[in-house]
Amino acid sequence: MKRNKKKKFSRQPVVYLFVFLLLINGFLDVIFIRRSIVTLREQINIRMLDIANSAAALLDGDIMARLQKEDVDTEEYQSSLQILQHFREQIALDFIYGIRDMGNNTFTFTIDPEPVTPGEFGTPVATTEALIAASKGTPSVDKEPYHDAWGSFYSAYSPIFDSKGNVAGIIGVDFNAKWYETQIAHQVWIIVIACVLSIIGGGGIVLLFTRRLRKQFQLLNKEMGKMTDEIEELAEELSLTTGFQTVDAERYMNPKKFKASDTSTLLQEIYDRLKSVRKELRDYIAKAHVMAYTDALTGMGNRNAYFEVKEKLNKKIPAGNVNFAVAIFDINGLKNANDDYGHEFGDLMIIAVAEILKDFFKKDLLFRIGGDEFVALVENVTTEQMNIIFEKITAEINAKIITKNELHVPLAISKGFSVYTPEDTEVKAVVLRADALMYQDKTEYYTKHADRRRKR
Repeated sequence: MKRNKKKKFSRQPVVYLFVFLLLINGFLDVIFIRRSIVTLREQINIRMLDIANSAAALLDGDIMARLQKEDVDTEEYQSSLQILQHFREQIALDFIYGIRDMGNNTFTFTIDPEPVTPGEFGTPVATTEALIAASKGTPSVDKEPYHDAWGSFYSAYSPIFDSKGNVAGIIGVDFNAKWYETQIAHQVWIIVIACVLSIIGGGGIVLLFTRRLRKQFQLLNKEMGKMTDEIEELAEELSLTTGFQTVDAERYMNPKKFKASDTSTLLQEIYDRLKSVRKELRDYIAKAHVMAYTDALTGMGNRNAYFEVKEKLNKKIPAGNVNFAVAIFDINGLKNANDDYGHEFGDLMIIAVAEILKDFFKKDLLFRIGGDEFVALVENVTTEQMNIIFEKITAEINAKIITKNELHVPLAISKGFSVYTPEDTEVKAVVLRADALMYQDKTEYYTKHADRRRKR
């Protein structure tokens, strides 16, 4: 019987290949880890900002602007205090409190629900770049931890606006620096482990090339199987953390389905497994980036995406080649719906408004920037065209009934728009006009529907 010739492997080119792959692998892994750290920080910062923004949206800016130390027993003070107490009790954070801008980058406490060691009204608050940014109207998170009498923290700050659109106060949310850094370290270690396993797998491929006996290939494949089990555990943890898993994960999470019959297909199998691990990491990072700029409930852009687009538009204004309008929408009666029927019903109202607005505005220029507030940036449009769009939106909103079980609640929104003029030096000027018209519309609505006025 004629035997098949076995291929011989030269060690020298294999060693060169191993060194080359090791260098490339190490370089790519460093890039992946650095990008992952940035993305993970963005995710945690978004969570912190969401808490601060939600609390700020529930507080009345006019009340916060006039509160004084002696008002502690008043209904206005206690009502605001209860809102912050609810956040402190229901959400895993260290401290949440109100801040007042005293000028010259000096800030003091106003309301602090901390039961043991609260910041007394008028006591100075540690000044950070993020706090200064919030005092100018931009929600922000500390990039570096700061230290005060209560410990070491990363904090998120969100401005509270009064009825005129001015910053009347600031909400601060503190997260222990050790907790913050532990969260980052935990996720980074997951990625580092995956990268190390990938390098180990590359070494496994080199060993396979240096073996000529089938038995030795099988033994090595057995070891790869053990590594696959570890990767499967890692993939499951990533899936639980992000809720995201690609189809390619099936190749290495179910290796028995891809069992090789000879040494050639065995090498291909190992290569495919390692390739799938790396692709899973890339997809994970890409998904994290999308999550950082997308509102999870409506699928439209979030506050971060809005500020990024607005900043790009601001840079175009000096050149004088812009033509746009800003439209602002706010759901009427959302707080009452949340209180009376539950937050799930309130979410139905938010989703319904979002779906209607998507029919009239570009997806990449439509944003949900607060609990019940939406902003649309409209390019190349006139006042007459915007009036027509608003009439159509009004018709669809008025015809919409939110239904759940036996509940049937009509949908209502307040709205306002403003078109850019050559006198506007930044987008903020257009936003303020649109916001003022929206509040005027809201006032008229509650004048006609006093029974639906928002509960305090």
